[in-house]
Amino acid sequence: MRGLDTANFYRLFSRVGIAIAAACLLLASVVHAAENNLVQDMPRGYLGEFHWDGDSTVQNVVITLDSVRTLNGRAAEAFGCGYYEVGRQVTKIKVRMLVRLSDLQVEIFELAPEGNSAFETSGSHRGKLSKDLQQIEAQWVTTASGQKGQLHLRAASSLTCAPAAST
Repeated sequence: MRGLDTANFYRLFSRVGIAIAAACLLLASVVHAAENNLVQDMPRGYLGEFHWDGDSTVQNVVITLDSVRTLNGRAAEAFGCGYYEVGRQVTKIKVRMLVRLSDLQVEIFELAPEGNSAFETSGSHRGKLSKDLQQIEAQWVTTASGQKGQLHLRAASSLTCAPAAST
């Protein structure tokens, strides 16, 4: 009787092990599919507005993503360029965006501003990419001062990294 109990235990343990291995394989394929979908489906352009908290001045923003790739099983990285426009003042920037695949949290870094020496790049936008990948809502926080601003972007096609020439 004791031998039979031990044999049943090993069979049960074996089945549980197989079930766990199958679940891991399924999870891995779902994560891989999410990576591929994000890389393939993420729009290559976003436009919208930014404003500093407590300031009614609206800055028009355009971001164009030149490349999107997976970093690992947990995140994707996108590089591109864009610009901010306030009145007639245009600041061109380089952009790096990280997207966490599990919940579509984003962090956007702005680099190498051209056109405005006072443009703030010491910080990042942190927020959320919508499930349909069509909107980004994020908050900028300046590293040194803690000053905050709000970024609202929506997907758009046929965007470039430079504003249209004024006539």
